[in-house]
Amino acid sequence: MANTKTGPREYRPLALTGAVLIKPKVYQGTNEGWTMEPVDFSEAGNYLGYRFDPRSLYAISAPKGAIRGGHLESRSKLVTILTGAVFYVLVDMRPGENQGNAISFYLGESEEAWGKSVLVPEGVIDAWVPVTEKMMYVSVGDHPYNAFDSLVTLNLFDPKLGVKWPMGSQPHHDTEHRPNHQILDVSQFIESLK
Repeated sequence: MANTKTGPREYRPLALTGAVLIKPKVYQGTNEGWTMEPVDFSEAGNYLGYRFDPRSLYAISAPKGAIRGGHLESRSKLVTILTGAVFYVLVDMRPGENQGNAISFYLGESEEAWGKSVLVPEGVIDAWVPVTEKMMYVSVGDHPYNAFDSLVTLNLFDPKLGVKWPMGSQPHHDTEHRPNHQILDVSQFIESLK
């Protein structure tokens, strides 16, 4: 990305094409708290290869140890951890040689975390678990949320993923609102995409 950086951020591309960690500069005041600009969406588009057009914003709070996500959403999104920290997993479900590959990292305010934001391209499943007692997750998507995307969840404990979740992590499945919810292992999930 030559000469396209416009603001106080650093970028670290991940092993999955289009996915990038973003470390914004946090301006800490003496008495007034902090300020940061997590993203410039024109910069995000440089990594995705197309213009990121913000269409929806949502926030999630979850207790420490409750794994969230695991769905294949029909949009790209920029996720920022405003407070606290999470263990984050991305699984590439786009057709090709990397389909089914998973990577993991920490995001937010922790010694293990490199940045506070991650750009998740369409076709990549994301899942995360808070590793701090208090955590605030905010996401901006380039398409509105589609409830049908969450009817199928990847089995995040499938050994084929090779993910070592933090001790005490448990998946969260909202079966009350999704009675037809399915949990598929990696092979089944990939087969369901055909």
